[in-house]
Amino acid sequence: MQLLIKVIHLITNINKWVSYITLIIMMIAVTYFSISRTTGHPVIGDIELVQFTMVLLIMGSLALTEQSDSHISIGLIVDKLPPRIQVAISCFSQLLMTSFCFLICWIFITRINFLQASDLLKIPFYPFKIFIIIGFCGWGLESLLRFIKSVRSFS
Repeated sequence: MQLLIKVIHLITNINKWVSYITLIIMMIAVTYFSISRTTGHPVIGDIELVQFTMVLLIMGSLALTEQSDSHISIGLIVDKLPPRIQVAISCFSQLLMTSFCFLICWIFITRINFLQASDLLKIPFYPFKIFIIIGFCGWGLESLLRFIKSVRSFS
């Protein structure tokens, strides 16, 4: 079990650092794009580049937000229920989340197209789709860990 936890945390840390580096690159790029547009020399494809970096940023941070329990949640009704029912609902929601993440991974794996590219810059989509698979897989694994912890606390 400890080996599984270490592997999942390694995947999450790799995704986290991809997000951090992507965020730094985005800040520099958007600043440069804004300055160049203001001076009358816009960069061709700047919006496309920012859209691709957004994919990296969001997919890289999904597992980290699951690990740190930072996703948005509203507990207006669940918080009023008895603790055992709260744990049961948590187990069920984590099971649904894990299933959803691995379903998304499966769909992207079976429908990946290596020929698609962006319209303007002709950047291929497949590296980003592969990272979407990695991001959802990391999120699903973190959700699976949370599910296992919820089941253990339910017993």
